[in-house]
Amino acid sequence: MNSIQTFGQWIKQRRKALGLTQKELAQQAGCAEVTLRKIEAGDLQPSGQLAASLVAVAGVADADLPARVGFALGGGERRAPAGRWSKPRRPHNLPAQLTPLLGRELDIAAVRSRLREGARLITLLGPPGVGKTRLALAAAESVLDEFEHGVFFVRLAPVSNPDLVAATIVQALNASSSGPNPPALKLRAYLEEKHLLLVLDNFEQVIEAAPLVDGLLRRCSWLHVLVTSRQPLRMRGERQVPVLPLTLPAQFPGVAQLTADEALRYPVVALFADRAAAVQPDFTVTDSNAAAVVELCRRLDGLPLAIELVAARVKLLPPAELLARVRGTWMLSVDGLRDVSPRQKTLRGAFSWSFDLLSPSEQTLFTQLAVFANGFTLEAAEALCGDESTKSQVVDGIASLLDKSLLRREIGPRGESHYSLLETVREYALERLALSGREAELLARHAGYFVQLVENVERIDPDPGRIQLHRLLDNDIYDIRAALAWAMTHDVQAALLLTAALLEWLSARGPFVEATRLIHEVFALPGAAERTMARAKALCEAGLLLQFVGENVEAQAFAEESLVLSQELGYGKGEADALLALGRIATGWGDRDAAQRHLENALARYRTLGAPGGVSQSLALLGEIALEQADLPRAQALCEECLAVAQRAGFAYPWPLGILANLAWAEGDLARARLLNEQRLAGERQRGVKGSIAHTLLELGTVATRQRDFPAAHLFLDEAFILLKEQGHENYLRAGYLRLAALLQAEGDYGQAVQWYREGLAGAAHYPATWGPCLLNLASLAAALDQDELVARLLGATETVNETGTRLLPIERSDYNRLADSARAHLGAAAFDAAWAQGHALTFEPAAEEVVARLEAALQVQPRST
Repeated sequence: MNSIQTFGQWIKQRRKALGLTQKELAQQAGCAEVTLRKIEAGDLQPSGQLAASLVAVAGVADADLPARVGFALGGGERRAPAGRWSKPRRPHNLPAQLTPLLGRELDIAAVRSRLREGARLITLLGPPGVGKTRLALAAAESVLDEFEHGVFFVRLAPVSNPDLVAATIVQALNASSSGPNPPALKLRAYLEEKHLLLVLDNFEQVIEAAPLVDGLLRRCSWLHVLVTSRQPLRMRGERQVPVLPLTLPAQFPGVAQLTADEALRYPVVALFADRAAAVQPDFTVTDSNAAAVVELCRRLDGLPLAIELVAARVKLLPPAELLARVRGTWMLSVDGLRDVSPRQKTLRGAFSWSFDLLSPSEQTLFTQLAVFANGFTLEAAEALCGDESTKSQVVDGIASLLDKSLLRREIGPRGESHYSLLETVREYALERLALSGREAELLARHAGYFVQLVENVERIDPDPGRIQLHRLLDNDIYDIRAALAWAMTHDVQAALLLTAALLEWLSARGPFVEATRLIHEVFALPGAAERTMARAKALCEAGLLLQFVGENVEAQAFAEESLVLSQELGYGKGEADALLALGRIATGWGDRDAAQRHLENALARYRTLGAPGGVSQSLALLGEIALEQADLPRAQALCEECLAVAQRAGFAYPWPLGILANLAWAEGDLARARLLNEQRLAGERQRGVKGSIAHTLLELGTVATRQRDFPAAHLFLDEAFILLKEQGHENYLRAGYLRLAALLQAEGDYGQAVQWYREGLAGAAHYPATWGPCLLNLASLAAALDQDELVARLLGATETVNETGTRLLPIERSDYNRLADSARAHLGAAAFDAAWAQGHALTFEPAAEEVVARLEAALQVQPRST
């Protein structure tokens, strides 16, 4: 046994000999994986029960069990962590900690570094429950040997009178308290020549005693003070160290959930696992419950106190069921710790402690700010919580709450200041708001504020993409949704206005499933049928959104009703918007005549209204129609006018660059087509419209394929598919698969190409502009497989599409002629003409379906399953 230095090293050797992972051994022994990891590292001594379990699992004979357990509990040679098991060389009164401190290594190092650099007053600042006291104790223990006269911890939580702070410190130092001098003088005399670290815990409720600390530091040149507080002391020389919640795993849309091993690398998850295993020894974080544990930690803001309290309930409920309850009253009331002060037994107690220290005006402001679902700007807080005469008081109040660690400040994506409550703190503030009797009033003001904000942005934003509106919703989407939820039961017209804004935003950002649900819910509300401008706006946006999900009949009905209603109300912009929507819907259907008629009427009305955004968007759509009709000069002229209108109005509009890129493509200038599309992509990324970004990426994929730049083509298409999946744009995603099929075909992977053609046909049916290119690419594949009769049939079908729908562009006509010449040469003129005539009698869908089936048979491939 003496050949093994520590029990941790011995159990690690036994585990490896048995071929077990840490996770597997921990599960068999009934402990958390993180606990076993610390035992093996020598950072944790097991309890007798756990030591016996580990030794038994390790396969030790019954007769040897007592010796091995004794070895685990301290017998034999062992190497303990410095300063933990050996008697300290300096005096101190630091309480021993019974549980490991997880995830604070960098914080401890930061405090230690500041002390070594000469900082004499360090204040650890943070919200309730973040673990300031534990961090202060760990940091103090780490520098214990560096202070000749020791480290002393002063618990100020029981003290409410600042005048008693000096006496409390004297008592903690066990200094003489006899004699006539007041405690402050005795304290100064005692500390004057001592090299000592004083840890003052929970200073916030005796903040008026800050001058005492200042006087001690000035008179006692070897004294250092480490303070924990929810607000700074605001003294010269003070070094503030924010104590933040434990880091949470990042969330990325579409990324698979973390495995147990990945989740346990985060100290916040390891803390939950450790505290849960303390009450339920067989609890472990597994691949099946890791997602629920991570989300629990996220809901609890990474606050150690909250995690300890909730983790103790795994004995009652598994993580998934706990997750369903972590809201409101239950979360604030859950307890489980008896070795802490009453204020730390529950989150409500921890937050009430801070709330009671606020002034009446600060308490009012704190409860009012809870109405914001996801934080706020100063302007928003002033609008909701004050009036013209009290705006400065609101700003001062927010500064004070920020100082007291009840608010946090972040910098928004465009450099603006944004303030928020931790979600756990907000739950407490909402509870106080309900008790105040002002909840209904504040919710109404909150909804009214965001309705007004949306209307103001729509009024001043000339950009046809309404980028300012998108950015507003990007920042405030949770509050917009909260305002909408209130409006749906209190003010249906406000609900319609917010719905219109949300549908516009969802059209750009997705997911479409939320938008379609919203459409059906809001238009079914009592009073939603009233003939108002709000209904006209919502109908128009609903029509555009429904077109994206392929509900063209319903989309047209909504847009037509919006047009009629706008005309009834004399709502000129609504009429123009409805005509534009009808033009877009007709374009998607392939009804070019109707689309052109609606768009020209919309353009005329926008010109009359002096609306450059509508003018530019109408011109761009008309330019696309001209391109599809192969009227290249008209398409060029419309795009140039569109860009000029946008430039005069002062906004960037990347859409016409894509049309100009297609014009370059049509003429075979691939380099220019790629450059223009890349310029458009840069502009669309700035605007953040996922659908436009995806469309541009698809175009770039096609150009790169033609250039035989296959790696770039794959990158463009892969990103486009990710964005379309995030949006829920299923039909357009499937149509995009035709581009991937063409790329695989160009690479020579004909089997995969045919599979993706099959996958893309269902989507292509919704987009007539894809029919000609699709049939030509299939004809090229048939030619590569020496299926000349099939080539001729496809070319006949392609000509039908050209005559009845989208015209072939010059580059496509060149491909058509090349394929026709080759097939005619192989088949002979008569056979070619007969096959061509058979294809010419077919429409797109039966022609494409037939050829894909025949190519699958020729290549002996099965349709792919997605």
